[in-house]
Amino acid sequence: MKTGRALSDAFVDKLDLPGDLLPGAGCLTLYGGRQALIEGHRGVLAFSPECLVVRLGWQRLSVLGTELSIRALSRDRLLVAGEIQRVEME
Repeated sequence: MKTGRALSDAFVDKLDLPGDLLPGAGCLTLYGGRQALIEGHRGVLAFSPECLVVRLGWQRLSVLGTELSIRALSRDRLLVAGEIQRVEME
């Protein structure tokens, strides 16, 4: 029997819906390698000028680069600026 995330994933797949409709799903928008808007985050786990790690749904999102700074932060949105070199999902 499926529970929790597996049931949500199966439901979205079966109905051919976009993945951002999943409860707890986040959204990342990159703007030319200089800014990233993260929507639906669940908190900042770590931050330095080279690395930002946030909880995004059931995963961790890492933004890696140089001269990173948090330009705006709200309960569910975060805007990071700097030279973004890589984004990783764990």
